[in-house]
Amino acid sequence: MGDSESVFIFRESDTDFRVRKAGHEVPILAFSPIEYPKSVDKKLASYFEQEISLIWKDVKFSNAKISPDVWKNKSGLTQELKSKDVDVLVLGSITESDTGWAFKFELKDSVDATSYGDFELSFKRPVSTEEVGAWSQAIFWKSSDRVISLESKQTTVPVWDRKPDLTRIKEIVNSSIKGTLTVRASSGDTEILWKGKSLGNTPLTEIPIQEGIQDIQVVLKGKKPITKTIQVRAGKKSFLFQEWEEDRTLGSAKVITVPNGLSVSLDGYKQGETPFFRSNLTPGAYQLELLKESADGAYVYYEGILDVKPDRLVELALPYFGYGLLSELEFWKPSGEFGFSPFGPNGLEFAKKKNLANGWNGVYSLPFIPEELEIEGYFLLPVDHGDGSVAVTFHLNGLSLGVVAGKEKVSIFQFPSDGKTLSTYKYLDVDKDIGRPFSFKTDLKNKKLFLYLGRDVVWQGDLPAGGLWTVSVLTRGEEFREKTPIKDLKILYKGYK
Repeated sequence: MGDSESVFIFRESDTDFRVRKAGHEVPILAFSPIEYPKSVDKKLASYFEQEISLIWKDVKFSNAKISPDVWKNKSGLTQELKSKDVDVLVLGSITESDTGWAFKFELKDSVDATSYGDFELSFKRPVSTEEVGAWSQAIFWKSSDRVISLESKQTTVPVWDRKPDLTRIKEIVNSSIKGTLTVRASSGDTEILWKGKSLGNTPLTEIPIQEGIQDIQVVLKGKKPITKTIQVRAGKKSFLFQEWEEDRTLGSAKVITVPNGLSVSLDGYKQGETPFFRSNLTPGAYQLELLKESADGAYVYYEGILDVKPDRLVELALPYFGYGLLSELEFWKPSGEFGFSPFGPNGLEFAKKKNLANGWNGVYSLPFIPEELEIEGYFLLPVDHGDGSVAVTFHLNGLSLGVVAGKEKVSIFQFPSDGKTLSTYKYLDVDKDIGRPFSFKTDLKNKKLFLYLGRDVVWQGDLPAGGLWTVSVLTRGEEFREKTPIKDLKILYKGYK
């Protein structure tokens, strides 16, 4: 992203009703019924629920009441949660022991089961030498540690053993309507403002921010302030990167890994951790090391040359455990016309606000390190694919090999070529249930590259030498595939499993 306003397109989701233009100020909670053991009768269960309800009275939330019968029906529950716009499910469970009863409550996202946190509490069994009376008595006296009937026969009930931390519960509930924002910039003096208030200077890592559409202002002394609009989904991570135009005689570097957290060393000196951004670097070849540090020492994941050029940003990625790449937004660079946006709150989600011309729109990965690896993923089910097309392409030094998926078939192509499709395949019956799996596999020892559809090799050829590799996910303007382009994508380095 350069010195310009970002292109933002709000995208609704058919499967995620928590993607909203404006988030809730107070979270909406739905409490699941608790399945009590047979030894706990209705009166004891009622007592537990009354005591536990006192824990919640100081927590700000709205209670979406859902009948126990609805909780037993998965599809009916999904519709009820959507109709009541529920944010969080409060799932309670109980375990019984000789000493008492322990409860655990977990707060989960109402759509994708993301856990916001949990807490526990417990009750002790009453200890009394007196005869226990009937539960039908209605008049009680409550002391600090028990409730006693005022009738002639004393009735003892369970007492609190461990109460939860109310502050912790409030933190969990409040986090359910917020996402996190990570902002990095080529200049460390970049200030980030939200709703007129400063969040601090970059780098900012996982700052809590309200769900919904948010305007983030990026400010650097001597530069025109830039406003970037993002869509925050509660429980998810959002990222921004601002590259300023600076001294043209110097260069910049961007190094990311999947997952984050590898140490970055340049010429033997530790510079930080991934994701790593550095501007004002003197041009030249730096010895780069990416290391995983532990108490037992450091393991070198990569060692090579980082070649910094004047007035250039050199980018490098190492998806050494590259699962869930569709949600790793820092791994991708947008490519396409103005009016097209590839990113949503859940990762790659294509959207447009106008008809696009013929041609490809989508994303390219950052250049990643050549290794013996496998890139694999799934195209959508044919019934869900629609009329659009999606191309996934593996780009190497002097060769691009790709697969284009449509509603009825998939085609294999390569560049450079004579412009003809290499081959075309219809979906197998099994693919109509699970989607069309594909994979690119390298064999460094024999210098070969293989393309698979399912378990079948549909192309093989020589593996070009040298250079970094990239992968792209694109859709055609005249055959636009909206929202999620493919089901999954991962890169498996054989040396890093």
